[in-house]
Amino acid sequence: MSTTIKESAQDAIKSRFFVCLTILCFIEMLVMVIIALTQVRTGLTIKTHCEIIGRAAIDCTSADASWYYIFNFALLPVVVFVANTLVSLKLLAVKGRQLALCWLWLTLLVGLVVTALGSAMIMHVV
Repeated sequence: MSTTIKESAQDAIKSRFFVCLTILCFIEMLVMVIIALTQVRTGLTIKTHCEIIGRAAIDCTSADASWYYIFNFALLPVVVFVANTLVSLKLLAVKGRQLALCWLWLTLLVGLVVTALGSAMIMHVV
């Protein structure tokens, strides 16, 4: 199994288009990490419990977020990038170049949407 990944990595390095898409996904991951690390403040509170009292009143209990909860916002894009890169290499080995490139395009487009929505949410909520 690991030999096919090594062989497909060598094939991927030979393809400029594959390398360019991977670099774009990497840059997108870096942007997500930078946004997560610079915009999340230490005073982030999490609603831990909400109760409905009567018809219109809601009582929510909040707690301060721990450092590892905030750190996960920066760690998740790295994990997703590594997983999607490995999937694309495996697709290159098993199904061929076209499907691997389609996977990278889909990864890039979904990542752009997630980055835009995530940054808007972080800027608005936090």
